[in-house]
Amino acid sequence: MTLISVTPFYAAAIAILMAVLSTWTGIMRGKTGVALGDGGNSAMALAIRRFGNLSEYAAMAILLLLLMEMRGVDGRYLHAYGIALLMLRIIHPAVLFDNLTAPMWKKAGRFVSAAGTALLLVIGAAALLIW
Repeated sequence: MTLISVTPFYAAAIAILMAVLSTWTGIMRGKTGVALGDGGNSAMALAIRRFGNLSEYAAMAILLLLLMEMRGVDGRYLHAYGIALLMLRIIHPAVLFDNLTAPMWKKAGRFVSAAGTALLLVIGAAALLIW
């Protein structure tokens, strides 16, 4: 049986990030008085998407990391994958914007974090097919 020692660290870090973003969304709900949905409030919609985007992508990336670890991928590669995932997923909610007049640094950050996460998914899938 393979000892799983890398994935739990990154799964825990992502879980903490999810807790932070969900708490922020809850605080925004209290401030805006919106119980469900975004109530037409752009700040509420942004808070929802920050949490939602993480939820949508992190689960598959962590699953790929776990499967790579179970397949015996070298720990250095696993940590590189996990660090990249964590950094990209921290950057994404920080640069997420709700209109196209956002500053260029936010646009670049959003592109890098979204494209980087997509690339990680492809790398993880390829590693599983190759290893």
